[in-house]
Amino acid sequence: MRNTMNKYSLLILLLIVSTLGFAQNSDSKVIESKRVRIEIKNVNGQLDTTMVEDIIITDGNEDSTKIIRIEKMVEVDDLEIKSPEKPKLVETSMWVMDWGINAWVSDNSLDLPAEYSDMELENISANFHLGIIQQGINLYKGKVRLVYGFGIEFNNYRLKQDVTITPDVSPFEYEIDDDVNYSKNKIVSRYATVPLMINFKSDPNDDDKSLKIAAGIQAGYLIGSHQKQKWEQGNKKEKRKAKGDYGFEDYRLGYVAQFGYGDFVIYGKYYPTNTFKQNRGPQVNTASVGIVISPF
Repeated sequence: MRNTMNKYSLLILLLIVSTLGFAQNSDSKVIESKRVRIEIKNVNGQLDTTMVEDIIITDGNEDSTKIIRIEKMVEVDDLEIKSPEKPKLVETSMWVMDWGINAWVSDNSLDLPAEYSDMELENISANFHLGIIQQGINLYKGKVRLVYGFGIEFNNYRLKQDVTITPDVSPFEYEIDDDVNYSKNKIVSRYATVPLMINFKSDPNDDDKSLKIAAGIQAGYLIGSHQKQKWEQGNKKEKRKAKGDYGFEDYRLGYVAQFGYGDFVIYGKYYPTNTFKQNRGPQVNTASVGIVISPF
């Protein structure tokens, strides 16, 4: 190591002398353009490092440009080597969102019971979940986490027929509006949610190149519901939003699964509990699929 340092000092001295001589002959300028290459080598059973530095001296004339290269051997212990960050015990994310579509399932079919055929849904009925806050507890090296949180889920059910449902009555009542052609006709449920999942991430240090899998449950409590309708009457656009009790179950529990790579993650949800209370609507279950817009 001492011989290496003496060699390095000699090179520095030569560099200074060369630079002064070059400056006396012309109006030279010194441009320090540092380019460092690090090579790990096995020398006598020990790891050493070669650091290479180029110093360019020029007066603007390409023919008189000088490049002086200095090589220095240093021990690995002298370098600051950054190790991967230790996974945090608890990670917190805000505003985790997913968006997809809903469907009603009855006896493993998308067809409704005959007495509720007028309640058939459009092909696109939106599902949106906003995770206001989610936290993950590290269970194993940042790869396996227990995820829980709090959010709000909106289930939109777009009706094909021009149906107006009577709120706050039991048993279930509705009427067909023959004189109106609704451009939008949907009933909406809004639930406060508490998800609980096991989350797997293949590479916690590189989120963009990580395989992601999650599975668990999501509990919900009904906090609101309404029917929203839009139509045209003459040349005038009309709309109506009627809040009330549309017979949705107050509590529900569903299964949740997520799968993806990097920022592209898809989800699926299924609620085995009935969507509506007894005698307050069709006895169906809600299923949803979509994409996670901002993965946890």
